[in-house]
Amino acid sequence: MPIFSKRFIYGLSNKIFRRKKDDSPERRLIVDFAKTQKSPFDIKSESSYNAYLSDASLALCLKKSNCIAWVDIPEPEYEDHFIEAKIRLDSLGGYASTGIIFHIMEEDTYYLALVSSKGYFRFDAVKDGSPKALIAWTEISDFNGINFDLKIVTFGEYIIFLVNGKWVGEIKDDSIGFGKLGFALASYNDETGLPNENEYTCKAWLDYLSVDTRSKIIEENYNTWTNESNINAESRLRLAETFAVMGKFSKALDQIKKAWKRRDEAIRSSTISYTEVRTKKELLLASRMAFATEQYSEAEDYLNQIITEWPDSAEGKSAYTEKIKVLNELDKFQELKEFMFNNTDMFSKDIDYYTILARCHHEMNEYKDSAKAWKKAFQINKENGVYAVNAANAIELTGNKEEALSLFLKAGSIFLNQDNKGELEAMMPKLTSLGEKNWEARALAGKWAFSIEDYAKCTEEFSIAENLRCSIKPRPEADPAVFYLWGLVFYLEGKLKTAIDMLKKAVKLAPEYELFRTKLEELQKIRQ
Repeated sequence: MPIFSKRFIYGLSNKIFRRKKDDSPERRLIVDFAKTQKSPFDIKSESSYNAYLSDASLALCLKKSNCIAWVDIPEPEYEDHFIEAKIRLDSLGGYASTGIIFHIMEEDTYYLALVSSKGYFRFDAVKDGSPKALIAWTEISDFNGINFDLKIVTFGEYIIFLVNGKWVGEIKDDSIGFGKLGFALASYNDETGLPNENEYTCKAWLDYLSVDTRSKIIEENYNTWTNESNINAESRLRLAETFAVMGKFSKALDQIKKAWKRRDEAIRSSTISYTEVRTKKELLLASRMAFATEQYSEAEDYLNQIITEWPDSAEGKSAYTEKIKVLNELDKFQELKEFMFNNTDMFSKDIDYYTILARCHHEMNEYKDSAKAWKKAFQINKENGVYAVNAANAIELTGNKEEALSLFLKAGSIFLNQDNKGELEAMMPKLTSLGEKNWEARALAGKWAFSIEDYAKCTEEFSIAENLRCSIKPRPEADPAVFYLWGLVFYLEGKLKTAIDMLKKAVKLAPEYELFRTKLEELQKIRQ
């Protein structure tokens, strides 16, 4: 969305978006500039735009990019209505959109329906100056980016849109109950990067406007454009794609099903033998929307259709990958295992593949194979300690406690570096159990205790770790971080001399590490 002109931003807040208003008579407002120069609009110009009556139209021209302006009709305020507008747009080589703004309750609270010069439709609810896309940019068929008819039906919470006589979208929203109506123009950044030599960045003309509040007319149009036979299947599929991108998965799936139903009815009415028509692209989108809404069996059905009919297509290859995710969610582990091994060449051996394979083996008590898959995932992403923990748990179940401890230590170091106290705490019981006599495990336990400010436990673990290390022949090299943290604990306990001795050991072991040297110098100055 563009940046809003200051004229329309007053910082108003605490608005009530639906309030009772006086009943107004049902009526129809018609503004046909080809027949009259009289206008109900509050026409004025400002620094960012010009508005004026031209030959047979109301003209609105923006002077700069990345802004929006409109002119409105001061009275009356509308609630339910049927709007018809004939509009022309000239983007002057840039990128612009124009349309109808309605239910203007305040200067920064309204609905905004726009059609762009690139042939897309959009609908936003703007509250307190903050736009929320209810329908993001959605492609319009057979539109030249210049002339269009825009119709809007508002009926309770239902809002329906038509461009050039074709349904382009619908939404349920009643967050802005009523308000004034206007004509809007928006200009976006010039993608060419070239200087604009025109006086204006874009222009739009409103040639005709009708606003009908008669309940009979509104209901007639609502009934017409909720009748599936009047809505093109392709239009619903375009809207479904938009909702999918917006993360409105249930709405997207609903549009896909309605599109299929409409197409099937059309085919059924024209042929004796009937076959459902579902393209592989549509089926893949439907499966993803079903998966996102946890309708896994439905998603599996769609994927099976793709795999059966188009196994070697790009969508087919995606369907193989996505089916293993579905089978995993359905806990169909035997089927999942067979499917993965029978079609191994169809999968990218990525993290998703190995994590699903690992879980499958684990659920079937095949712990060695599960550990192998978890280690593959960990090799791909060395920063994910959870994969190492899962591999360690599986390996422990095979009886190999030494290798399990090694992986727990790797995971613990990762969690410690990431300050991931939750995962570190969760694995500590297993680490301390397997690593009771391992100096590195006890040192890690001490570091964790320091991170949660359990200094008594920290000292205990570091002391045990150092005794264990010193008992090994040949003696392994010490961990300088242990002496550094141990020194800090002694300092907090008021044992300055011992703290300095510990920090000297840390600096000796890691002389290049500035943090150790700086802290040692600080404590030495305090001692002086």
